[in-house]
Amino acid sequence: MYNCGVQETILGTLAKDLCLMRNAMNSGSTVNAAPSAASEAAPPQAKWPYLALGIVAAIFFYLHLFRYPFLPIWHWGDQSIFLEHAERMLHGEVLYRDLFQLNLPGAEYLYYWLFLCFGVRLWIAPLMVFAALTASTLLVYSLSRAVLRGWAALVPVAAFLVICQRSSMDGNHHLYSTLLVFAAVSLVARARKTLWLCGAGALLGMATLFTSSRGVFVAAGVCLFFIWKFRDWRKALRAACALLIPLAAVISAALATLATTVAPRALFESLAVFPMHYFSAGRFNKPGLFFAELNSALPLRPHSVLLVGLWFAMKAAVPLLFMAFIARRHLFKPIALRGSGSNQALVLYFFAGSFELLAQASSMSLSRLNCAAAFAYILGAAMLHDSGKRRWICAALAVTGLIGLAEVTAAVIHPVQKLDSPRGSVAFLHGERYEMVAWLFRNAHPGDRLFGDPDLNFVLGLANPAEVQWVENDAFTRPEQVRNLLIALHRYPTRFFIWDDVMDRSGPGDNLQPLRIYLKEHDRLAQHFGGGAEILVDNDLFPR
Repeated sequence: MYNCGVQETILGTLAKDLCLMRNAMNSGSTVNAAPSAASEAAPPQAKWPYLALGIVAAIFFYLHLFRYPFLPIWHWGDQSIFLEHAERMLHGEVLYRDLFQLNLPGAEYLYYWLFLCFGVRLWIAPLMVFAALTASTLLVYSLSRAVLRGWAALVPVAAFLVICQRSSMDGNHHLYSTLLVFAAVSLVARARKTLWLCGAGALLGMATLFTSSRGVFVAAGVCLFFIWKFRDWRKALRAACALLIPLAAVISAALATLATTVAPRALFESLAVFPMHYFSAGRFNKPGLFFAELNSALPLRPHSVLLVGLWFAMKAAVPLLFMAFIARRHLFKPIALRGSGSNQALVLYFFAGSFELLAQASSMSLSRLNCAAAFAYILGAAMLHDSGKRRWICAALAVTGLIGLAEVTAAVIHPVQKLDSPRGSVAFLHGERYEMVAWLFRNAHPGDRLFGDPDLNFVLGLANPAEVQWVENDAFTRPEQVRNLLIALHRYPTRFFIWDDVMDRSGPGDNLQPLRIYLKEHDRLAQHFGGGAEILVDNDLFPR
């Protein structure tokens, strides 16, 4: 009896050893098949690259935004929409009641608080752009290092730096919401406690306060990632609640605060009705904007190479990289690799980036694609790394490095034209816009009003008499907005009116005919600039 027991014990032990050896061999072959999973056991990475990259990014953006030592370069864009609103809020006007806006008020209140602290200064916007772009670059590197090692982690950052940021040199709402999304996804990727998910939800709620759709869509993508990751409805629901409750709390608190000064109906019409029914009617909000760079490149000219290359590098590459990620079945790796931190982070980036791309599907301008592009570039670099295509990685890094060097050189040697405006000295890159600003600077007087271009309003300190900042010859400009504009022009005589010769033609859903009649009776053409821009002047306030 004793000998039989010993034999059974020995045989059982041998069987267990064979099973362990077989499992070890299987697990080893699986790891070798997935380089990204093997990186899980790699030693901690050095921190000094963050400092080096931060210095490089700071120099890159400084040269695009300032002239030595602190002369701001003004980049025309949507930032003046929020800057002009913030200035008018300083004077007691109320957003959504006196000022038209279809986004939540994150950008306006950011600039409002900065104006309270430093006054209305032209350098505030370039400085904020500098800080936000540098921080975004470091966050993209942090996201990349979660799945890539060594020089490969720099490829998405270099692509993001030299391709995406050229369209983000103005401080609009997309700039800040993109920064907050990067921070939130980075927290989710590294989450070890529920508190981290709560922090990510709060960041996505803040992103929603800047760009109404971005934070919500990314949150939906992250919730799908939880379902993929846990394969358990209870665990996924617990994680989703930790994310969504802080997001909803931030948005609800903001709306409740706004409701104390603005009627709920006005808020609903501005934030829900108008975006759903009329936003897509705007000439800058149509799906055809996807092909804008290709259309601008025709007929082909020397600079067409840049436009076509930019279109392929962003608008074509971003959706293709998301589709390639699915095609390579990264979502359906073996069960043994589902616990891999690298693979989970890649799938998280896929869900967050593809849902962010979905949020911008109606109007894919370059600045709106930056957030999705960063995630797509990380996925692309990871797929190259996993395929063992090291030469392609080195080539991509070399090409983006050369492009970055060329952009820095161009920024340094590009001539600027300086203007000592009432709000401080400022430099301009484009001659036609400088000529328009200089003409108005010579002919405007303190207290004059201007309508039609918030950039000119803010830079020159000329008041806008209306609730809207410009008009369009389509359904984006509503009939009641035209009526209110005419009432404002009668009540507050406006010396300058910025017009575009395109506006003389009626577009789909056009509501501008009463305004055209008014301008024909009261104003005349004073100056015409390239690109169709015109300055009309009031006959009574601007005598011949």
